[in-house]
Amino acid sequence: MVSDMSIALPEQFSALTPFAEKWAIDSEKDRRIMRMNSSQDELQSFYRTMKPILDDVVQYLNQFKLEEMAATEQQLLQMSLSLVEISVAVELFHNPWPVNAWPWDKFSVAR
Repeated sequence: MVSDMSIALPEQFSALTPFAEKWAIDSEKDRRIMRMNSSQDELQSFYRTMKPILDDVVQYLNQFKLEEMAATEQQLLQMSLSLVEISVAVELFHNPWPVNAWPWDKFSVAR
């Protein structure tokens, strides 16, 4: 996760700034851990703010090559990936973690 001193988002996405410190996370594992350690209200608040502008975010990020993105765009991308991570908790689980599932701390995504 980035520190709040280094968080910067493109001006047109400034509405996301209050969420940036928590959700601009650079690894899938850390995004999952953040989801699991957040309240459902926190997840829903981020989801309600980010989801309606996701198409605009994707269109904006498509202008940049992944390996050449500035920190500003990287943080916006990380927030988009966090939205993907939490969407299942908001849309399907209605809980930060899946109920009656394999223990989340035993699950690992292979690279």
